[in-house]
Amino acid sequence: VEQMRAAAMRSVLIVVAIVCGVTAMLYPVILRLTRRLADYSSSLLDANLETLAVLGSAIAKRDADTDAHNYRVALYAVRLGEAIDLDAEAMRGLIKGAFIHDVGKIGIPDAVLRKPGRLDAEEVRIMQTHVELGVEIVNRASWLRDGIPVVAGHHEKYDGGGYPHGARAQEIPLAARIFAIVDVFDALTSERPYKKPLGFEETMAILNQGRGAHFDPSLLNVFGGIARELYETYAGPAGGGLRTALSAAV
Repeated sequence: VEQMRAAAMRSVLIVVAIVCGVTAMLYPVILRLTRRLADYSSSLLDANLETLAVLGSAIAKRDADTDAHNYRVALYAVRLGEAIDLDAEAMRGLIKGAFIHDVGKIGIPDAVLRKPGRLDAEEVRIMQTHVELGVEIVNRASWLRDGIPVVAGHHEKYDGGGYPHGARAQEIPLAARIFAIVDVFDALTSERPYKKPLGFEETMAILNQGRGAHFDPSLLNVFGGIARELYETYAGPAGGGLRTALSAAV
């Protein structure tokens, strides 16, 4: 019995020694492969985000705007999402949707998209089709599909008075309700070819006029608590500060 125990112990020790030896040899290889995979994943993410930025910039330039708008609304949306504890998966969809919310404008004729004056009824109808066009475009890329709620719903209004479906209240995706607030906030506080930027107090007064009509009241309350900091930090600049801040948030 003692001999059998000793033999068994030797066998166990030999097996442990072999396992340890193999592990010692394989560990550097596995570690190197894991690091390489992580690098590839990071590079792929960077490439996808750059594609988003380029696409959003192309849309903004065609719409006679600057790509700073896309960076600001994406950053504002992230901050509002953080303030309501939006989970990571929903946040990723919100960021993608914010960058490409107006992608459907690629399909709108220049005569309508860049008309300097007020649009007539038929031109308004044509302009509104950019939502369906955007959904159709985004739906072709599986990596972008979680941004569809923003693309499809950013012109809906809380009281049902928006388009294209006249959705109301909770029927409107949360990401779209978040984006509606930050999109209007940026539009009001930014300089455009046809308007000067509004001040913070005037902008918030206009947003509050839309409480319960255009905007989700509970989300607007939360945004009111972070809006001044966003305005003082990011409203107006068109440079790298926005890109750096958004990159850190992403």
